[in-house]
Amino acid sequence: MTFFLRNIFITLLFFIFSLSLCAQPSSVERPRLVIGIMVDGLQQKHIDLLWNYFDPNGFKKIIGQGANCRNVSYNIVSAGNASDIATVMTGTTPFYNGIVGNNFYNRAEDEMQSIIQDDDQIGIGTRQTLSAHKLLSSTIVDEIMLAYPNKSKSYAVALGPEEAIMLGGHTAKSVAWIDDINMKWITTGYYSDGLSHWADEMNMNGVFQNYLARTWGPLYNINTYLSKPNREDKKWGFFYDPTTKQNKNSQASILKRTPSGNGLVSELGMKILEEEQLGTDIYPDILLLQFTVKTPFEKTPALQSAEKEDIYLRLDKDIQNILQQIDAKVGLDKTLVFMFGNQTQVHSPIELGENKIPAGYFNADRSLALLSTYLMAVYGQEKWISGYYAKNIFLNKEKIAEKKLNYTDFQKTVTEFMLEFEGIQAAYPSMQVLNMGGNSNSEMARLRNSTNKNCVGDIIITLLPGWMEVDNKNNPVGESNAIVSYTPLYFYGWKIKPQTVSVSYQTTDIAPTISRIMDIPMPNACIGKPIEEITK
Repeated sequence: MTFFLRNIFITLLFFIFSLSLCAQPSSVERPRLVIGIMVDGLQQKHIDLLWNYFDPNGFKKIIGQGANCRNVSYNIVSAGNASDIATVMTGTTPFYNGIVGNNFYNRAEDEMQSIIQDDDQIGIGTRQTLSAHKLLSSTIVDEIMLAYPNKSKSYAVALGPEEAIMLGGHTAKSVAWIDDINMKWITTGYYSDGLSHWADEMNMNGVFQNYLARTWGPLYNINTYLSKPNREDKKWGFFYDPTTKQNKNSQASILKRTPSGNGLVSELGMKILEEEQLGTDIYPDILLLQFTVKTPFEKTPALQSAEKEDIYLRLDKDIQNILQQIDAKVGLDKTLVFMFGNQTQVHSPIELGENKIPAGYFNADRSLALLSTYLMAVYGQEKWISGYYAKNIFLNKEKIAEKKLNYTDFQKTVTEFMLEFEGIQAAYPSMQVLNMGGNSNSEMARLRNSTNKNCVGDIIITLLPGWMEVDNKNNPVGESNAIVSYTPLYFYGWKIKPQTVSVSYQTTDIAPTISRIMDIPMPNACIGKPIEEITK
């Protein structure tokens, strides 16, 4: 009996020892910390124009001493930051990851919904109930957390909920974003730690309010800026209060488009870095931060105002501080930093029009009202259009079936009519897009990449170059309509060699590059390939 018990004891010890070995990182050398930085509105042209104004230890350090990938494009149609970030973090497109935009039309509920809405969750500090449950594939964060369960730590801090949740994926310990109405950090109960203690502390100890009290004027003499202010102030050059409302009908403030918003993200991120001791053991951790270089009331995404220059210069100071703190607490040689932007129009339709270049704004509601009238004239007085969002037209399939109409012929009628509208390039039946084959770099391929069977409409339209879709409040639906939309991409730290990478890559190649460096599995729907110049 004693011999039997001894054997069981030895077997259990061996099993526990084996488990501990499995939880240990392999002998492959890897970074202890990954820092991901997403900058809303970032453009390489802006960086080039302001290069001589930047501090040597901010943008210049990341770009000049790291890998500058100058030919990286989004292989999806622009439909908001949620889909852009999801594409980067999953290494795949909405066709697989399900994030077709910031919002989608829910045919079953007959209403527009946020892509992160989740009625099964609770909000923390907010009535919003949000999660990543519609993100159908794993992310680079998920893969790190799965590789080292209960060992690695991951956090995301952002200006908005879409950005925070798509950066955090499914398994972040906590994410946080700014409530620009009630002025505080908030989150969702979807993540294990809820609102991090450090975000809650900033809400309670007055730090958040201190940032709200910081009025925004020029960092330097207004005469040293390349452009004039968008809103000139005779005393200060320009002057903004972060608590100012976006417009008279809005409860939201301009906070998220001021340096105070970026400062809040930076401070919380660095507080988490220090207090959670990220990157201080053998298990890799990841911290994701989102900033912006968009300014209040801007009329163009181009670098044509002193405010836009100034928000870049102040963000440069934030990045300098981030790098210094990482170096002091972890070591930049043990940290992998990557930075990218979203899809952003280089020039606004107004700017193009002023220079005699064809352009315009497409408002779907006006076009659909005419389409509805036309269909009623052809097929009878019924509601033939169920809904619309982001270039997807949803037909009333039940009514078409009830009236015994041919669905394919009905689609053809709609596509032919939509081609008559100014600004529309093409219109396709959805199945033609979903079943598309052939050249992976074609416009049809980008359309297919951007759709998902759970959210696709019956007709998909595209716009002419220079045109931008806007809603009834003139807010853009997707920020770029370029045939090929590029983003800056930089890698820095760890063993990244200073270089300029001119070879063409896509944003779906970012996640597999990080996976290769971290020696972990690629996200489970990844279609990208590692950037060889960085991983070799």
